[in-house]
Amino acid sequence: MKAKPLCCAVIAILLAGCSSYHKSIRTDNSQTTLMSKAQLSNSFKSFWKDLTEEANGKSLEQYIPSQTLIERYSLREQNQYFLVSGFLHTDSTFNKTDVENLGGNIVTYSNKIKTFSIPIKKIPQFIQIKGIIYIEIGKKVKTI
Repeated sequence: MKAKPLCCAVIAILLAGCSSYHKSIRTDNSQTTLMSKAQLSNSFKSFWKDLTEEANGKSLEQYIPSQTLIERYSLREQNQYFLVSGFLHTDSTFNKTDVENLGGNIVTYSNKIKTFSIPIKKIPQFIQIKGIIYIEIGKKVKTI
């Protein structure tokens, strides 16, 4: 009889602990968690996880990625900013000037498929842009 309430209590504590764990990173003076209207690929989520662990609560404004992160996610430096690149699936409400206003770049291949590059410090704003349905990070091609 006592085992059932104890088991339920343990499960409730575990669930509460899991639901309160968020990866966050500082942007300006606030904490930012990865919450997006767009669907994020597993590689994008992995990038965010690695970025937040490496930044360890530092502001994205002052953060400089390690060589390991630069190589793993093909980050490139341009005008003293590190950029991440990838692919977007968008709908008709997407406006590329929203990305350009963040210091990013968009190349359009079709009405729905685009490539992007964006400063990593602008990722929290980028993933909130209206009209982005799906975000995938680009990867280096490896020759065999």
